[in-house]
Amino acid sequence: MVVAGEGDYDRKVLQHLLPALHPGECPEVRMLKKPIRLARAQSKLHPRLQDIKKYANALADTAELAGIVIHADLDGVADESYDKLRRRLCEEMNGVFKGTPTALALAAYEIEAWLMLFPDAFTALHPGWKLKEADCRRDLAKLQKAKEHLMKNLGKPDYRESHAPQLMEKAVKGGHVSPKPTGNNRSFMDFAKDITAWPKAA
Repeated sequence: MVVAGEGDYDRKVLQHLLPALHPGECPEVRMLKKPIRLARAQSKLHPRLQDIKKYANALADTAELAGIVIHADLDGVADESYDKLRRRLCEEMNGVFKGTPTALALAAYEIEAWLMLFPDAFTALHPGWKLKEADCRRDLAKLQKAKEHLMKNLGKPDYRESHAPQLMEKAVKGGHVSPKPTGNNRSFMDFAKDITAWPKAA
């Protein structure tokens, strides 16, 4: 399985998350380290997906390609524009990677809003960290600038992007991750729906 996306920390979050969502035994996760930005690609979308395909096919020379996962931060909330963009990206991905399972991690507003679905992971990583009850109840797909929100509200130590993979690792190891978590973030559940529809590995 190949994971591509915008940043190293985001890709590492997915590396921890994917085994918890995959419907069978999760295949080995390989990372495309070159940053790939799709959300605002417009006319450059097709060639960028072709770059990912070229890398994935090179890996497939030595191992069976189980699927393609692509991450992009929406930098916006989940609304009609999210639906439109997700449809466009998925259609283009399905065309380029025809015959290969795909999943789009289009995180609204950014991947930190996914992490907030698993509040126990924050305390597990740093005992002084605790999400507010209001944050646990809110529609996290509508939370603007989730990263800044955590930096402002978590307390010490200050939240950094490098904490993101550690938080997802804690969430998975703690058994908190499922395709339909207790919290609310439609962009996470759309991604989980993509992954859980993949065929089980033989």
